[in-house]
Amino acid sequence: MNKHIEQYLDYYINLSIEPEYAILLRGNWGSGKTWFIKNYLEKKQDVQSLYVSLNGISTFNEIEDSFFQQLHPVLASTGMKLAGKILKGVLKTTIKVDLDNDDKADGSFSASTPDINLPDYFKNLDNNILIFDDLERCAISIPNILGYINQFVEINGLKVIILGNENEIIRRENVELDEESVKYLQIKEKVIGKSFDVLSNIKSAVENFINQLSDEQQKLLLKEKENLIVNLFNHANYGNLRHLRQSILDFERFSNFLPDIATNKSDLINHIIELFFIVSFELKKGAIAEDDIFKIFRIDYLSRNDKEKKSKEQEIREKYSVLGKYYHPFDDSFLTYFFKYGIIEKESLENAIKNSIYFQEENTPDWIKLWRYFELNDDEFDVICNNVLNEFNNYKVDNKYVLLQISGLLLTLSEDNLILMKKKEVLDKAKTSIDKLKVQGLFTKKQHEEFPIYVSHGLKIQGIKFKEFIEIFDYAKEQVNNSISDGYPEKAEELLNTLNKSIETFGEQITLTNSRNNIYYDTPILKYIPVNDFVTSIIQLKNKDKRDLCSIFEERYRHMNQFQSLTQEIDWFVELHESITKEKDKYTGKVSGLILNDMLLKVIEKIVDSMELITLGNNAA
Repeated sequence: MNKHIEQYLDYYINLSIEPEYAILLRGNWGSGKTWFIKNYLEKKQDVQSLYVSLNGISTFNEIEDSFFQQLHPVLASTGMKLAGKILKGVLKTTIKVDLDNDDKADGSFSASTPDINLPDYFKNLDNNILIFDDLERCAISIPNILGYINQFVEINGLKVIILGNENEIIRRENVELDEESVKYLQIKEKVIGKSFDVLSNIKSAVENFINQLSDEQQKLLLKEKENLIVNLFNHANYGNLRHLRQSILDFERFSNFLPDIATNKSDLINHIIELFFIVSFELKKGAIAEDDIFKIFRIDYLSRNDKEKKSKEQEIREKYSVLGKYYHPFDDSFLTYFFKYGIIEKESLENAIKNSIYFQEENTPDWIKLWRYFELNDDEFDVICNNVLNEFNNYKVDNKYVLLQISGLLLTLSEDNLILMKKKEVLDKAKTSIDKLKVQGLFTKKQHEEFPIYVSHGLKIQGIKFKEFIEIFDYAKEQVNNSISDGYPEKAEELLNTLNKSIETFGEQITLTNSRNNIYYDTPILKYIPVNDFVTSIIQLKNKDKRDLCSIFEERYRHMNQFQSLTQEIDWFVELHESITKEKDKYTGKVSGLILNDMLLKVIEKIVDSMELITLGNNAA
């Protein structure tokens, strides 16, 4: 689709005379401009080129350094660093762009191109083609950088190709152009003789990105699914090839968590690929956030009537037919966890896939068979339903997710008069089951685990519209949270021991970081630590660790607007401030006393003030 550009570049590069104009290749971010030009030049073995990305470039020297390193890789190497500097000092002098004769570099723009003296060694580049990428991201003003490039074109007679997102350079307000856009268009006319719009070659890009994968098994798998990925990308109507590549790389990692049985069923792996890339594309284009992934999977988030404005999640659901399926190989929590934290509990994912409709066999749990009761014959229904009822009535359901699934299912069957059990009985039995699981220690949740939720085992919970289920759901949420808080005193003691052993590990556990140890970043765990014990531990810390503690506190409560549960620690900090105030006088005239008084107490005061503001704001609201 970009063949015409290649043909023109062939003509331009092979000109026997100096063209005295540059070529502009235009396209939106991620459209594949860089990939196109590099792919084109790879096929031109007889063409020499120098490439520089202008992204973040703020001086002309940086451009020349990049070209120098490409022209003289040995001299620019680490081993020849000093010699390279000496030689460059001989070859070139500092370039200054002085447009208004005020002896200051990079002056204001005039309509004419700047008069710039290029280093002598740039005047003998033979047949090199100069490639300037990311024009719109250059920190030098666009008119000035084009004036600089023009010296290569007009004075040196070189052939130059510029890549840029012109839509970002030309800013329009209604019909009028702003001043910078006008300046750009004025100098563009002097420098650029031909412009082309680079069209995204999705199929070639997908093939290229897959070939870059290191895992041969995943490479073979995705090669078979190239057309599916291309269709999904086109349907997403996004067009950013850079993010397409990232999605393919992400899937390579995601596939490491998939069980082998998943790749042996074509319809199953197609389903998985569709779900993964849909979520990845919509995340990367900013249509949804990681915490909103579950909304595009759940029909209860759809608008209730045609007059209501569609939510962005509903629009995504309607955009992709696969999201309308009543079953999936696993529930959305796995994708949320992967895109949010980069990992998945492999065993849980395998169990979910094995329990999906793709593996419905004799060993499929009865409750899953009953979930698809419309597919059962009457005799099959009676047998399977009785088995599930017996498990439920005799409190043999020992999985919290399954308990919610069965509760919702029985409420639905009761509503349809398919069982004699009343909804009130289901409600009472479900609550009793929760209580029994809690006593057995089976009603807890792990870090970052989302429970209760409306989907598990790849299946939506039925019966969520009934008031009885809402009561069960709320009771489950309350009890699982109680189970967590019941264990906080013991966890707080462990955290205090951690502080005594390692300030670094303590910091990782209570702040929002990339570490997998950040288990309490949004949990008011500190209020469970006895203040006197905490002060004793602080006093015993090395002075460096005392200062680190100040930084840890600042980092933890920097996100308090997002994690407002931390305001529950306000009384604890007030008491901590009082206790440290009593202790600090013992250390007057010492470095430790200075840290306690001038640093730690001030940090605590700042934290308390922030907590009070948030609390007052919430009360006012």
